[in-house]
Amino acid sequence: MTVTVIKYYTVMRMTWIQALEYKANTVVGLFAVFSGILIEYILWERIYETRGLEVINGFTLDQLIVYIFFGLMVGQLKSSWATSFEMIDCIRSGGLNKYLIRPISFFSYHFSLFMGYNSLFYFSYFTMVILFQIFFPGWAFHNPIQVVGFILFLGLAVFLSYCIYFLMVCSAFWFGEVRVLILAFNLSNRVLAGSIIPLEFFPDYILKIIHITPLPFLVNVPVNIALGNIPISEWSVLFLQGSVWTLIMLIAGHILYKIGIQKYEGYGG
Repeated sequence: MTVTVIKYYTVMRMTWIQALEYKANTVVGLFAVFSGILIEYILWERIYETRGLEVINGFTLDQLIVYIFFGLMVGQLKSSWATSFEMIDCIRSGGLNKYLIRPISFFSYHFSLFMGYNSLFYFSYFTMVILFQIFFPGWAFHNPIQVVGFILFLGLAVFLSYCIYFLMVCSAFWFGEVRVLILAFNLSNRVLAGSIIPLEFFPDYILKIIHITPLPFLVNVPVNIALGNIPISEWSVLFLQGSVWTLIMLIAGHILYKIGIQKYEGYGG
């Protein structure tokens, strides 16, 4: 167990070193969320002003911007499309061979890469949240239990997201260009998971479809827990539902991977 932990921690550490080789690029990426918030603020301010409204779908302008801040942050932390591209290249180019002959898991290795790269965002966003609480007290995390709940649901969202990406990556055993699928999912889930706007803004018939998918657990649920929009009494049921979805995606991904390995020919093309 200890050897396994050290092995995958070394992978994460290697990712930190590689990412920090280009410090300017890393710093710009860490604070790119501010540009998204600024654009959203200008857009929604004009909407509220031109329509002469103080509340839209239960959100004031300030509440909406706070939601968008946390939504963009969570959306960034659970995004795994870059790692997915590398996994697809391994399958298509024959690079998967090294995972078949070495004592290392293809799933766990790339999860370590994913966590290693995104952990840089964890440190910066943690600092942003602390500063947010100092300058805007009472807008989020009204009590310590919400911090614990947010961390739990954020961890669930991150692992669930990776499992979904892994499931799509495994289709590369049969299809030539899976990057399009990854990009389509990455773009669509920014909207349908609640990263750009709250799900409450969608019509009821679309919400019914979204709520029978794992999408709300990727962004909307963690953010609403941070903002205190979901009662504590509902957390256990939501966490169980999210865990079930995670287990389904995890098992489906590994089944597809095992089937794909049987079809895998071990050379690039």
